[in-house]
Amino acid sequence: MGPYEHPAWCARGHRCNLGEHRAHPMVMEVDGVGKVLITRVLGNNGRERVEVAGSAYLTAKGPAANRQVDRTLRGFAHVMASAAAR
Repeated sequence: MGPYEHPAWCARGHRCNLGEHRAHPMVMEVDGVGKVLITRVLGNNGRERVEVAGSAYLTAKGPAANRQVDRTLRGFAHVMASAAAR
């Protein structure tokens, strides 16, 4: 694939910028929990990655909300470590 050719999954148009190719974002909504948005990207260095953004509802304020944030960060760190394992 040459530098200006799009991969089959690429969304093309304005989504491709800075030498990257980007797919249409995929959104997963979980009722009462939040949502996650992922986008497949082919970087200008030739390496593919997935970008992840999300939001989750906090059910309480103060210490309980802090625990939810902490559990979410730890869980996400586990997911990232699993994805990086080869």
